[in-house]
Amino acid sequence: MSAWMKLYPATFRREFGDEVADAYREATRGASGRARMLEAVDVAGHALRLRLGLGSAGRAGRLLAAVAPFAVIAVGAAAMSWARMSAIVVTISGESGFGDVFPQLMAAHLAAVLGAFLALAGRWTAGTWTALTGVVAGIAIDAGRLGTDLVGSALQFGIPLLVLMLVALLCPPDLRPAPRTRTRAGVVAVLAWTAVMAGTLLVLPLSYPLPEAKFAVPVAGGLLLAGRQAFTRLRTAPAVLLAGLPLVFFGANPGGSGTLAVAGALGLLLVAAEVVSIRRRRRPNPLASG
Repeated sequence: MSAWMKLYPATFRREFGDEVADAYREATRGASGRARMLEAVDVAGHALRLRLGLGSAGRAGRLLAAVAPFAVIAVGAAAMSWARMSAIVVTISGESGFGDVFPQLMAAHLAAVLGAFLALAGRWTAGTWTALTGVVAGIAIDAGRLGTDLVGSALQFGIPLLVLMLVALLCPPDLRPAPRTRTRAGVVAVLAWTAVMAGTLLVLPLSYPLPEAKFAVPVAGGLLLAGRQAFTRLRTAPAVLLAGLPLVFFGANPGGSGTLAVAGALGLLLVAAEVVSIRRRRRPNPLASG
């Protein structure tokens, strides 16, 4: 445990080091190796958030918590969209040079999709780590197997996905979205629904304007899973913009929505940010009235 404690800031170690060490020993007493590893990951994440000033009491931590569910939605929708685009490119090109890249990319993208929806269904830790694994695998496959002229394009979209997953992972644990699906049967139902939706959008040929659904449908599904609680935390204009811009960014790129739809979404996002800003300025200050 001493190695993990070194990750904490020195002042925190002096004041609370013994308490954290005792809590870790109590939580891992008689536990399996997997449980010990998960507990160590939680300790490391807590230490990292403290070093970065991302605790639940700080403004940055609260901002991360507000943006996190929308970051996960963007990752899931973009991964599903790019899975379909990969299928189209390989099918149309008919080049055997792709080898086994296509099934590997499909597996990586679908892992990110399932992880995102699993997180939104209430299994935040398992879902975000699954989605992160899919994103990292997709970047590695793109960079290692595709031609050099395609690597830049792949990383252009892979790196933003990675950043969004880090936002989700760094969200303070006590501010993570409350699970809307509390039972195992409910989570299984969500995963089954996600698999059916993903399979339908990947397999069925869609004629204009239905191709827009390959991005809009998973976004709508993610927002439905996130629920009203996700929107109640968007109390500042920066939170609204940071939550919505990833959706607009991926909607504007290949595999996403058309130009008109993206322009409309960006306009609505700016209006929403301005409305939130105005309401916040007009809200009475209890300190001033006292």
